[in-house]
Amino acid sequence: MLCSGGVYASIDLSLYLVRKLCGHGVALQTARSMVLDMPRTCQSAYAVLPLSRPHNDDAIRRAEGFIESNFRKPLVVEALARAHHMSERNFLRRFKAATGRTPGNYLQATRISVAKHMLESGSRSVQAIGEAVGYEDVAFFRALFRRETGLTPAEYRERFGGQYPAPAKQGAAQHW
Repeated sequence: MLCSGGVYASIDLSLYLVRKLCGHGVALQTARSMVLDMPRTCQSAYAVLPLSRPHNDDAIRRAEGFIESNFRKPLVVEALARAHHMSERNFLRRFKAATGRTPGNYLQATRISVAKHMLESGSRSVQAIGEAVGYEDVAFFRALFRRETGLTPAEYRERFGGQYPAPAKQGAAQHW
């Protein structure tokens, strides 16, 4: 059984099946006839996923809120655990059980989410955005962003930013 989650995922699945059943050449020819890249790139940049799964752990929900409000600062798990009246080991276990992530991974996901929004809605430099979300090393930020989204920050901005080409002058040909 094979499943796909969206229109482009079904196209990816179809190309996979063509390649598996008919060979790479036929799959490539099919992709070209559909004006698609092959291999197609990762679609994780399109994902709109919650930072954590639904849960009923109020202490962990408060910790999530703290991380989301203080994502620019370094995360000290020991202090976070103490603030929520838990041992570090218990806090880590409960956080992972409730959210599906470690606190550090949750912090990174929060930072990437905020960075994505900044890239979509503004023109700040990638370095300025990296610093604004808590990363001093822009190369590390770029690498992490690419790992999480499948795109560099610049590619993400180009694809999802609000910058559209200026309309053609009156009388000029439109190329849509």
